[in-house]
Amino acid sequence: MTEPLGYKAHLALMARYNQWMNGKMLTLMADHPERDFTEDRGSFFGSVWNTLNHLIVADIIWMTRMTKHASGHLLLPVLDLPKPAGLTDVLYDDFQSYAAPRRALDELIIAYIDSLSEEDIASAFTYSRANGETHTKALGLTLSHVFNHQTHHRGQITTLFTQMGLDIGVTDVHLLVPELTPEP
Repeated sequence: MTEPLGYKAHLALMARYNQWMNGKMLTLMADHPERDFTEDRGSFFGSVWNTLNHLIVADIIWMTRMTKHASGHLLLPVLDLPKPAGLTDVLYDDFQSYAAPRRALDELIIAYIDSLSEEDIASAFTYSRANGETHTKALGLTLSHVFNHQTHHRGQITTLFTQMGLDIGVTDVHLLVPELTPEP
């Protein structure tokens, strides 16, 4: 048996899953005309493209907030990305301009999670929302929200892909859960 898994291991798994699924979507989209992804398909954000932009906008907002946490120094490169004014902003107009920042942001999130201690994860994280409300929550649980948010909207995107006749394949996080070696 390997060492016991803590909350950090869970967050690391979710960060890798986030990167894996975003990569699968980018790979699938690279072989299809962009117009297929900009068509309003009646989803919450209308199109695949708008939903993808919502995801990167939300990640930029959350990671920018986390730069102010004591553990946030590794996230400073997020400050070089475009600054969204709202959750429906379209920061990237085409696949080429979107793919590199999405991949870089996923790498940044993984590096950030890897840098965290269990104490960081349990520590208080204070942030302000766009409406001025200030909240203080556990950093780790806030990161769980970020990953859950990604998973939620990627589920919407994969449904749209299916409706378009595109198969993204298996999307289960379980594929990334490492096998345990039985004790002798």
